[in-house]
Amino acid sequence: MAVYTHLTSAQISAYIAPFAVGELVDFKGISGGIENTNYFVTTHIAGQPEQDFVLTLFEDLGYDEIPYFVDLTEHFVSHNVTVPAPLRDTQGTALTWLAGKPALLFPRFAGDHLARSEIGVAECVIMGAELARLHVAGQSFTTDRHSHRGASWWNQLGPRAASCIDEEDATMLMMAIGQYDAMQAQAPDLPMGVVHGDLFHDNALFNHGQLSATIDLYNASNDYLLFDVAVTVNDWCIAPDGSIEPALYDAFLSAYAQVRPFNDAERQYWNAMLVAAAMRFWLSRLETFHGLDTHQREEGVTVLKDPDVFRDILSHRMRQFQQLP
Repeated sequence: MAVYTHLTSAQISAYIAPFAVGELVDFKGISGGIENTNYFVTTHIAGQPEQDFVLTLFEDLGYDEIPYFVDLTEHFVSHNVTVPAPLRDTQGTALTWLAGKPALLFPRFAGDHLARSEIGVAECVIMGAELARLHVAGQSFTTDRHSHRGASWWNQLGPRAASCIDEEDATMLMMAIGQYDAMQAQAPDLPMGVVHGDLFHDNALFNHGQLSATIDLYNASNDYLLFDVAVTVNDWCIAPDGSIEPALYDAFLSAYAQVRPFNDAERQYWNAMLVAAAMRFWLSRLETFHGLDTHQREEGVTVLKDPDVFRDILSHRMRQFQQLP
């Protein structure tokens, strides 16, 4: 269970008091997270129904980095994008300290993430349109943030990760990095803006067939919008072996394009972005799996995801050319 910072009821009660959300009823650590500690928190005000919240403690992001995400989520909410924005206390403050970690309190949205077997055409239509709305809304957000896992990161980490895997896989990894660098050298005219950066199916909550919230924006940054589309397609629109599932693929991209049409450069570099997106997540999983990062975690707590899933996705993207519909 990815609860790196263990809290007591007294600590949580003291933390929530300035938010005027009532008395603490219950709390529970949330399993499955990788970078942060999260708790479900239930409170009660006399004469009112119980309220549910999500309390997040940031294990890696510095205190000074977090106001970006507060401002961004509030911007998205004001533009009708379904993301949770943190609560502010009675003094108007959102970000505070808890147990020596920066912390935010969010409303808890109904629903849960879909199992992969539950992802169908209807869900891909919803997510394609929602990602496009997020990208359009982000165009008016004026604060820039560079990705902490962008091209400089993978160029530094790539050779180290390659030394931990077999020769054939290492060649494919370094080839994918080289292809992205070559594309960058051409200075492609690709639209840029705020990207989610991690919109996998476990970062979207569905309730009775409808999207209730897009969550976990802590990989948000300024990047190619097309890269974000590729990241999302590589998770939502795949068959069990990692290849593209045509019906899901067409549904997602068609719905996206109805909100934000693709330009000619995006059509030209689309397959390169699918390759780069698969490489980036293979590399991040290799980093954690082989202990190449600098995080000091409690043994047995860190969630390790299988790197081979994205190795297989990358292999398909490099062998099977895809076009935008």
